[in-house]
Amino acid sequence: MGASISQGQRLPFVDTLGRIFSYANKLVFLNTRFEDHEPDPRVVQALHRFVDHHGLDGLHIRLNEYNPLDDLRRLLMNGRVNLLLRLGFGLPTWLATTLSVGRLFGGDHYNPWSDTVHLFSSHMGIALHETGHALDFRRRSLPGLYALTRYIPGVALYQEYLASLYAIEFMRQRGMHEDELRALRILYPAYSTYVFGALVELFPSAGVRGFLFPAIALGHVLGVTHAQRREAELSRELAQAPSVSVQWKEELGEALAEVNPSSERGRDLWGVFLGLSAGSALCGLGALPGAWAGYRLVRRSEPSGRATLP
Repeated sequence: MGASISQGQRLPFVDTLGRIFSYANKLVFLNTRFEDHEPDPRVVQALHRFVDHHGLDGLHIRLNEYNPLDDLRRLLMNGRVNLLLRLGFGLPTWLATTLSVGRLFGGDHYNPWSDTVHLFSSHMGIALHETGHALDFRRRSLPGLYALTRYIPGVALYQEYLASLYAIEFMRQRGMHEDELRALRILYPAYSTYVFGALVELFPSAGVRGFLFPAIALGHVLGVTHAQRREAELSRELAQAPSVSVQWKEELGEALAEVNPSSERGRDLWGVFLGLSAGSALCGLGALPGAWAGYRLVRRSEPSGRATLP
């Protein structure tokens, strides 16, 4: 039967807002595909293969979709987890997810209470990592109790490690070498945020909290180092191996294209951003109306595409 995958309706204004709200994370992880709210057909195909390969029947994957009512239905119908645990812990989680509105504010994650993956990024490594969590939970005889162990300091590190391991193994087995290198470079700094979180839980002091960005920087260094080492291995095995340096150049090009006002996405981005900024400056409550006005302004200024007489 496999997994079911649903995709949210394309809403350019809403998705542009979402991209703007995620720019801090894009800068932290140095990748514009982080919470870009634009599903990639290649990623969708890989998700189907991952689910079929591991037999994750009944899993549901939402791509840039906000559907709290169906999430609630899946929570109540998920017979893999004890009902009392679903009501006691799953309902508060559902409420938090509903209020956080991932369609606007992102937040890729796997929800074990409803057996649902929520994706707002089009990055292959992130998508397979989150689905790796589903695989990890399927291999547990008591997934509900396994979900509760995440509240124990340090357990999240083990669960995040396994999810990344399953993602990397899948890409390596399928010969997705370029995606593998890209995944290494983003999963390491992402993992470093969980290491930082564990340290804060164990040593909740202001001094420790100041190590967030150094921890992420170290994650980037380790990720690039591992990717370059893997690149060297592939260059010995393949006639044409992917290159980390070429990937950096491609990703820089994607970042520049993202903010290029001559493209549709770039015009939407600048229109919404400037409108949002102006609305916020004039009146806090005017932020969203300003963003909408900026969006409509750039949309009206787009060329119609009709032929004109010389």
